[in-house]
Amino acid sequence: RRSTGIVLRVLSPCPEVVHRIVYFTLYLIAERGGIMSTAGIPIKLLFEAEGMKVTVEMKNGEIYRGLLVTAEDSMNMTLSDVVRTARNGQVSKLPSVYLRGSSVRFIALPELLKNAPVFKKVASLKKKAEAERSAAKSGAKRKRE
Repeated sequence: RRSTGIVLRVLSPCPEVVHRIVYFTLYLIAERGGIMSTAGIPIKLLFEAEGMKVTVEMKNGEIYRGLLVTAEDSMNMTLSDVVRTARNGQVSKLPSVYLRGSSVRFIALPELLKNAPVFKKVASLKKKAEAERSAAKSGAKRKRE
Protein backbone atom coordinates (compact mmCIF):
# COMPACT_ATOMS: atom_id res chain seq x y z
CA ARG A 1 0.00 0.00 0.00
CA ARG A 2 1.11 3.50 -0.80
CA SER A 3 1.25 5.97 2.07
CA THR A 4 0.00 9.48 1.47
CA GLY A 5 2.23 10.88 4.21
CA ILE A 6 -0.72 12.57 5.88
CA VAL A 7 -1.19 12.46 9.61
CA LEU A 8 -4.42 13.87 11.01
CA ARG A 9 -4.83 14.60 14.67
CA VAL A 10 -8.38 15.48 15.60
CA LEU A 11 -9.23 16.48 19.15
CA SER A 12 -12.93 15.72 19.17
CA PRO A 13 -14.79 12.95 20.98
CA CYS A 14 -17.64 13.04 18.45
CA PRO A 15 -17.11 10.47 15.64
CA GLU A 16 -19.30 12.47 13.25
CA VAL A 17 -17.09 15.55 13.61
CA VAL A 18 -13.97 13.43 13.13
CA HIS A 19 -15.44 11.85 10.00
CA ARG A 20 -16.36 15.24 8.50
CA ILE A 21 -12.92 16.72 9.23
CA VAL A 22 -11.12 13.73 7.73
CA TYR A 23 -13.38 13.71 4.67
CA PHE A 24 -12.95 17.46 4.13
CA THR A 25 -9.16 17.24 4.52
CA LEU A 26 -8.89 14.38 2.04
CA TYR A 27 -11.15 16.30 -0.34
CA LEU A 28 -8.84 19.34 -0.20
CA ILE A 29 -5.76 17.21 -0.76
CA ALA A 30 -7.36 15.46 -3.73
CA GLU A 31 -8.43 18.79 -5.25
CA ARG A 32 -4.85 20.01 -5.06
CA GLY A 33 -3.57 16.91 -6.82
CA GLY A 34 -2.03 15.30 -3.74
CA ILE A 35 -3.86 12.00 -4.10
CA MET A 36 -4.66 10.26 -7.37
CA SER A 37 -8.35 9.54 -7.66
CA THR A 38 -9.37 6.04 -8.69
CA ALA A 39 -12.78 7.14 -9.97
CA GLY A 40 -13.23 7.14 -13.73
CA ILE A 41 -14.48 10.01 -15.86
CA PRO A 42 -18.19 9.03 -15.72
CA ILE A 43 -18.11 8.88 -11.92
CA LYS A 44 -16.29 12.21 -11.69
CA LEU A 45 -18.93 13.69 -13.98
CA LEU A 46 -21.64 12.29 -11.70
CA PHE A 47 -19.99 14.05 -8.76
CA GLU A 48 -19.98 17.29 -10.78
CA ALA A 49 -23.76 16.91 -11.20
CA GLU A 50 -24.42 17.04 -7.45
CA GLY A 51 -26.91 19.83 -6.79
CA MET A 52 -28.43 19.58 -10.29
CA LYS A 53 -31.59 17.94 -11.66
CA VAL A 54 -30.92 14.50 -13.14
CA THR A 55 -33.01 11.73 -14.63
CA VAL A 56 -32.17 8.15 -13.69
CA GLU A 57 -33.59 5.10 -15.44
CA MET A 58 -33.38 1.90 -13.48
CA LYS A 59 -32.95 -1.61 -14.91
CA ASN A 60 -36.52 -2.45 -13.90
CA GLY A 61 -37.83 0.37 -16.13
CA GLU A 62 -38.68 2.92 -13.43
CA ILE A 63 -37.61 6.51 -14.05
CA TYR A 64 -36.63 8.93 -11.27
CA ARG A 65 -36.18 12.66 -11.83
CA GLY A 66 -34.93 14.85 -9.03
CA LEU A 67 -32.16 16.88 -7.47
CA LEU A 68 -28.96 14.88 -7.06
CA VAL A 69 -28.01 15.35 -3.41
CA THR A 70 -25.13 12.86 -3.09
CA ALA A 71 -23.37 10.35 -5.29
CA GLU A 72 -20.90 7.58 -4.51
CA ASP A 73 -18.17 5.82 -6.48
CA SER A 74 -20.50 2.83 -6.80
CA MET A 75 -23.13 5.11 -8.44
CA ASN A 76 -25.37 4.82 -5.39
CA MET A 77 -27.12 8.16 -5.15
CA THR A 78 -29.62 10.17 -3.17
CA LEU A 79 -32.21 12.30 -4.97
CA SER A 80 -34.59 14.80 -3.39
CA ASP A 81 -37.91 16.26 -4.66
CA VAL A 82 -38.33 13.19 -6.84
CA VAL A 83 -40.90 12.41 -9.50
CA ARG A 84 -41.06 8.63 -10.02
CA THR A 85 -42.57 7.19 -13.17
CA ALA A 86 -43.36 3.49 -12.88
CA ARG A 87 -43.17 1.07 -15.81
CA ASN A 88 -46.94 1.31 -16.27
CA GLY A 89 -46.76 5.12 -16.51
CA GLN A 90 -48.06 5.85 -13.02
CA VAL A 91 -46.44 9.04 -11.65
CA SER A 92 -45.77 9.66 -7.96
CA LYS A 93 -43.90 12.32 -6.03
CA LEU A 94 -41.44 11.40 -3.28
CA PRO A 95 -39.50 13.65 -0.90
CA SER A 96 -36.25 11.69 -1.33
CA VAL A 97 -34.98 8.35 -2.61
CA TYR A 98 -31.76 6.38 -2.35
CA LEU A 99 -30.94 4.49 -5.56
CA ARG A 100 -28.59 1.53 -5.73
CA GLY A 101 -25.91 2.02 -8.37
CA SER A 102 -25.94 -1.57 -9.61
CA SER A 103 -29.61 -1.15 -10.56
CA VAL A 104 -29.05 1.98 -12.68
CA ARG A 105 -29.38 1.59 -16.46
CA PHE A 106 -28.43 5.17 -17.33
CA ILE A 107 -28.35 8.70 -15.98
CA ALA A 108 -29.32 11.76 -18.00
CA LEU A 109 -27.25 14.71 -16.82
CA PRO A 110 -27.83 18.42 -17.51
CA GLU A 111 -26.38 20.01 -20.68
CA LEU A 112 -24.45 22.40 -18.45
CA LEU A 113 -21.94 19.64 -17.71
CA LYS A 114 -20.58 19.75 -21.26
CA ASN A 115 -18.18 22.40 -19.97
CA ALA A 116 -17.23 20.52 -16.80
CA PRO A 117 -13.59 20.76 -15.63
CA VAL A 118 -13.30 16.97 -15.96
CA PHE A 119 -13.43 17.25 -19.75
CA LYS A 120 -10.72 19.92 -19.81
CA LYS A 121 -8.44 17.62 -17.82
CA VAL A 122 -9.20 14.74 -20.19
CA ALA A 123 -8.47 16.90 -23.25
CA SER A 124 -5.12 18.05 -21.83
CA LEU A 125 -4.15 14.48 -20.91
CA LYS A 126 -5.13 13.29 -24.39
CA LYS A 127 -2.99 15.97 -26.07
CA LYS A 128 -0.07 15.09 -23.83
CA ALA A 129 -0.38 11.38 -24.64
CA GLU A 130 -0.60 12.10 -28.39
CA ALA A 131 2.50 14.31 -28.18
CA GLU A 132 4.40 11.55 -26.38
CA ARG A 133 3.31 8.98 -28.97
CA SER A 134 4.35 11.17 -31.88
CA ALA A 135 7.69 11.88 -30.20
CA ALA A 136 8.22 8.15 -29.64
CA LYS A 137 7.34 7.37 -33.28
CA SER A 138 9.70 9.99 -34.66
CA GLY A 139 12.45 8.69 -32.36
CA ALA A 140 11.81 5.13 -33.58
CA LYS A 141 12.04 6.21 -37.24
CA ARG A 142 15.39 7.92 -36.68
CA LYS A 143 16.84 4.80 -35.12
CA ARG A 144 15.93 2.70 -38.18
CA GLU A 145 17.50 5.13 -40.65
